[in-house]
Amino acid sequence: MFQRLLPYRARVAQRSPGGSLVIVCAALALFLSACGTMSLSFEKKAAAAVPPPPIRHSIVFIIHGDGDYIYHDSLGRTRSADLRTLRDATLVARRLTDSEVFIFHQRPSEKLLYFIPLPDGDFHYYNRGVLQAREPYWRSSGETRFAAETALYMKNATAARAERDHFFLYFGHEISEIDGSGYDVSTPERVFNVQDLAAGLKGFTGDTTRFDMLVLSTCFGGTPHTIAALAPFARTIVASPDNLHLSYFDLRAFGKLAAFSDNDDVQGFAPYFARQAFNRLSANVQTAVTVAVYEPEQAKAYLEAAGSRYTRQLASLKERASESIEYVDCGEEQMYVLPGMSDGVSVLFRPSRFGRAKSKLSHSGWQCCRPVAR
Repeated sequence: MFQRLLPYRARVAQRSPGGSLVIVCAALALFLSACGTMSLSFEKKAAAAVPPPPIRHSIVFIIHGDGDYIYHDSLGRTRSADLRTLRDATLVARRLTDSEVFIFHQRPSEKLLYFIPLPDGDFHYYNRGVLQAREPYWRSSGETRFAAETALYMKNATAARAERDHFFLYFGHEISEIDGSGYDVSTPERVFNVQDLAAGLKGFTGDTTRFDMLVLSTCFGGTPHTIAALAPFARTIVASPDNLHLSYFDLRAFGKLAAFSDNDDVQGFAPYFARQAFNRLSANVQTAVTVAVYEPEQAKAYLEAAGSRYTRQLASLKERASESIEYVDCGEEQMYVLPGMSDGVSVLFRPSRFGRAKSKLSHSGWQCCRPVAR
């Protein structure tokens, strides 16, 4: 094509002053544009020929928002904890371009014109940082509490799941170990307790997979019963055995997840995540802050030793009103101070800035319920 255009360029040069310069400039411009076209085409073909990088992480967020999740920050501004967590989870999903992320936002049940029920769940699926699916769903559909969520997960999850690092994060209120009725404010007849959570985890993992890290962002998540119930489904559990402020665990630690994967140290991510969450909470609240990392395999002996005692305690409290039950550090209850109590537990603790508990120096990492002392 370049050669065919040369006679035309020559005629233009003959009619123009400085014709030789015109030929050179025209030829150079044509050559550069041709090279640019060839380069762009080559780059497109090369990019299309290179398969996308493999997905290294699978992350499931369940954010319970059916209740009172309003709090006030240090400046007195009203905040919605579940919506803030939804925003932060979405940022994680967009930034992790080597991951697939499933976000389930459990919203209050509502009706259109007082008669027509509306979906009370909102599902988001991200693959390599791009939103691939978003759809509303009904949380009550299915035999188990998380039947709808696990169905959406199985529908969208890509193949080769066993080759990835798996993470599960639950954000919500304290999960009952006894009854669980009234957990959803808009549908109080629904029941949700620790056993329901365990059954849901089995739906996500099946019989062959365990989560590399399970985060329980609720109050009183580190009891012997709760950790034992979730242990079959997680290699590591991050939870707060004490009261947890509604600001929840911080998610910015996921910005460093790739570095841990590159160093083949996913197991080290849980302590890092716990430390970042602890630091953020300590800087923003005046109440006690306790974050613990549990390794169920190492804590197995203590869980078995304390389990029967704690089960009997739960049975004795079953008929009591919630107001007559309180939680206390298991280290302060003699019947739970057993050999191996500190095995498999790493605790980050800062006492309350006020009140009688401000002089408390440490926490065992285990929380136990008991009748309220009169």
